[in-house]
Amino acid sequence: MGTYNQGILGGFTGKVGPVVGTQWRGKQILRTTPSKTNKAPSAAQQRQRDKFAFVLQFLNPIKALLSETFGGYQVTTSPYNKAMSYHLTEAVTYTNTGFSMTYPKVLISMGELAGISNPTVNANTNTLTLQWTDNSTQAMAYPDDGLLVVIYAPNLQIFEYYVEPAVRTFGECHLSLPEPFIGQPLELWATFSNASKAISATSRYLGSVVL
Repeated sequence: MGTYNQGILGGFTGKVGPVVGTQWRGKQILRTTPSKTNKAPSAAQQRQRDKFAFVLQFLNPIKALLSETFGGYQVTTSPYNKAMSYHLTEAVTYTNTGFSMTYPKVLISMGELAGISNPTVNANTNTLTLQWTDNSTQAMAYPDDGLLVVIYAPNLQIFEYYVEPAVRTFGECHLSLPEPFIGQPLELWATFSNASKAISATSRYLGSVVL
């Protein structure tokens, strides 16, 4: 059942016949209801659906994070949708064993800030030490840009991330990892966001380590 908001000529929400009314980003949107079909998808269609589901499953645990770090809002695309689009196109591969993420191409942020410079990672027991060069004097880099580190354990399918464990000028931080990550191969990424969280750098892949 549809509900008219401003009389018969106004927008409505809900379903009226074959038309669905809704609001999206403050705009009234009308769309037709999808037609039902019993036709099985082609092999290419099914592969695309499986690819979408695979990337969605990978990114969903950090959806809230990507919504803040991935390029800001555009007219028609949210940060998370932009992240989905990027990873579907650039960061997933298919082999005869199925889909897999190409970790060096995975991004946990995208933006105009200067990225992390000359990062190195050292692993020791349950601690990671990350070091980098302070580049706060270059364009689009600021001393108080906050560090963001994202760690993924593929075997566990678990993310862990650290928001502002240090700022750009520190050049170093130490991260204590949870016990389940000990002995696991871990994929790492790092980036910076400015103090207002309005702009991020495009993240950098730091490689794979085992504690």
